[in-house]
Amino acid sequence: MTTPTREFYGLLQQAYDFFNQRLFEGELPAALITAQREKRTMGYFSPDRWASSDGQRAHEIALNPAYFAKHKVIEIFQTLVHEQCHLWQFEFGRHKSRRGYHNREWAAKMQSVGLMPSHTGHKGGRSTGQRMSDYPIPDGVFLQACDELDRTGFRFAWVDRHAALGDSCQVRDTTLTTAGCLDSPLSTLIPDLVPATSLQMVACAKQKVRYNCKGCHANLWGKPGLNVICGSCNLPLSSEGDSHEQQDTH
Repeated sequence: MTTPTREFYGLLQQAYDFFNQRLFEGELPAALITAQREKRTMGYFSPDRWASSDGQRAHEIALNPAYFAKHKVIEIFQTLVHEQCHLWQFEFGRHKSRRGYHNREWAAKMQSVGLMPSHTGHKGGRSTGQRMSDYPIPDGVFLQACDELDRTGFRFAWVDRHAALGDSCQVRDTTLTTAGCLDSPLSTLIPDLVPATSLQMVACAKQKVRYNCKGCHANLWGKPGLNVICGSCNLPLSSEGDSHEQQDTH
C-alpha cells in the first residue's frame, strides 16, 4: 500500500539510483537519504552518519524540502548529484577535501558528471572554495541523464506547502532551458503553498543577506539595508539574498 512516506522517499531513492547508474557507473554505495530543514542550504553530505544494529554504516545525503517549491526540478537533481560527488570523493578520492571545502578533485568529478562548479553559480566563478554552487554543462551527461529521467515520467508527488521564505538559498544560472518539467519550479506543478504570515516575514527580514561585488565577485554577509563598497574595485555591493550552502560540514 502506497503511503506519503514511501512515495516521497521512494522517488528520492529512485533518482539517487538513476544518477548513480548513469553518472557514476553504479559504484556509489547506498546512502540514507533524509529530508532536513537546515537554514539556507539545499543539501549536505555527512559521511558515516548512520549505523545499524548489525554493524553496518551508511552515509547521509540530506535534502531540504522547504526549498523544493522555490527551485526548478532540475536544481533538485543538481543538489542530489552535487552531494553524490561528495560521497564519491569520500569513498574513492585520493585528495579528500578538508571539512566543508570543495577542492580540485571534487571539482573535476563534478565536471566529469556534467556539472560545472562555480562559487557564483554562473560562468566565470571559482571552481573551488568553501561554499560552492554549480550549473549544468551544456550538452553534458548530467543534462542528458535529466532528460532521460524526465522522459520516464518521473515526477515529485509531494511538496512541503510551508515553503522557505527566501526566494532562493542557492544562486545558480537559471537561464538554461530544458525539456519537459525540469525547467519548472515545483510551485507551478503543485501550487498549493501556504503564504508567509506577517510574523514569518519579520523573522525573515532579520536574517543576514549576501552582498556581492560585480567586479571581483567578492561576497560578504550582513544585515539587510547595508551600504557597502568593495575596497578593491570601489564598486557598491549589491544585495542578492543569502546563498550560503552547507556542504560536507556535518
